Formats: sequence, C-alpha cells, structure tokens
Amino acid sequence: MSNKRVLLVDDMNGVRRSVAHVLRALGHDVIEAENGAIAIQLIREQVFDLIVTDILMPEVDGCEVIAYAKHQSNRPRIIAMSGGGSHATADQAIDRARDEADAVLLKPFNRNDIVEMVGRLLEAA
Repeated sequence: MSNKRVLLVDDMNGVRRSVAHVLRALGHDVIEAENGAIAIQLIREQVFDLIVTDILMPEVDGCEVIAYAKHQSNRPRIIAMSGGGSHATADQAIDRARDEADAVLLKPFNRNDIVEMVGRLLEAA
C-alpha cells in the first residue's frame, strides 16, 4: 500500500498540513493544493492514486474536483472531507459527495480514521 501518489486538497492550511503529515508517515507521495482550481490543474497534469479533498471551499469546491477526477482515464480513489458550513449548504454538499466519492470523512476526525479509510480504499484499488 505504500508509495501511492495522493492529491490532498483543503483551503484550511492547518488541516491540510496535518493530514499531509499522516499520509506521508504512511509512505505516500503527497501533493498539496490549497484550492479546487489548483487541484483540477494538478489532475490535468499528473496521475494520482487517491484524492483527498475538502468539500466546501471558495470558488471551485470539492464536488467540482471530484466530478473532474471521476472522468480521468486513470480514475483515482476519492475521499471527500467536510467540516460543515452553513447547515443547508453543507448537508447538500455532503449528500452530493456521498454519491460521487468513494468515501466521506466528517471533520473533526482523528488520525486512525484517515489511516483506516486510506488503507481500505488503496487496498481495494
């Protein structure tokens, strides 16, 4: 399972850095993107085994990243993360992500949650 290419997308620097640290400790090559527009550009240029993306981000949200990634010839596994937001918007986005992503991880989550989910998805790939 080690040495997989992971794209990590989150507009919150602290969350992105913490999750990146966990993924790198597992032996993965992690590329970080601070927003959805950068993530889509990276997906155009590179192949990823896994994308971990926040759902609610300004401008280009995680659902747009997921939709774009799903149409790649080498479709990566996808984990959508959400910490909420305005109640109705967050609920709609989470529902959409549940339909589109391989898994949804609700914030706050702990290290074991992400380790288990990443392991399960990459073993199944």
